[in-house]
Amino acid sequence: MTVAYGRVSPWATARVLIQLAWARTFSVTLVAGVSGLLLLPVLFALAFATRGSLSGDPVTFLVQRYDTMVCALAMPLIALLFGTSAFSAETEDGTLLYLVTTTTPRWWIAGVRVVYASMMTGLLSAFAVWSTGAIAAAGSNPEQVTSAFTVAVLFGGATYAALFTALALLTRRALVAGLVYVLFWEGALSGTFSALRYLSVRQWTLSVASSLTASSEPLLQDRPSLTASLVGAALLVALSVYAGGRRLQQPRMQR
Repeated sequence: MTVAYGRVSPWATARVLIQLAWARTFSVTLVAGVSGLLLLPVLFALAFATRGSLSGDPVTFLVQRYDTMVCALAMPLIALLFGTSAFSAETEDGTLLYLVTTTTPRWWIAGVRVVYASMMTGLLSAFAVWSTGAIAAAGSNPEQVTSAFTVAVLFGGATYAALFTALALLTRRALVAGLVYVLFWEGALSGTFSALRYLSVRQWTLSVASSLTASSEPLLQDRPSLTASLVGAALLVALSVYAGGRRLQQPRMQR
């Protein structure tokens, strides 16, 4: 008797890949690190709220905290952790070698991991934005700042996640390379040289936030246009999935 094997559904494969990523990424160390990053802006919001009218304009406070603590710190570091940890663990225990010997397209493996890291980064970053705004502004949404940054970090988190997921496949020291990128390129160079703002995920994120809020805070001015930011992010995500898929054609046997 002949047994006919049906074609494996790509959605079934995606579910398995996400389950594997979930098992690899949720460690005590990662949960503790992510929790600390999420709590930092919330603690500042609590300090702001306890001072009442003495604290000043909540819009100014929120824009500054969202920029320095979420867009510049929490969001990229959370994306780095989720983007690199799954592939790194699978390379160590041999699971990655098994994945690339299946009939699953390599670009699909990379793409599903990008989606997973994007969802986790975006949702956690959005929680940090929403909770900080709810505390500092007493549940209101002055000048649509909180809602604007909620959308912006979903966008920026997906872009960072794609970059760092590809980085985990392209280099043996993805975590170190990611930290150098966040601290040096995003933190120092793009803030010093205005031309580099068009190649900065953080600046793209602020551009999206600026387009959705009525605030005229200086931090939201002189950013790349919304069109340039959307096009740049789309190209980066597409290149990351392509490069990750190509790299999986020649998986590293050892690290």
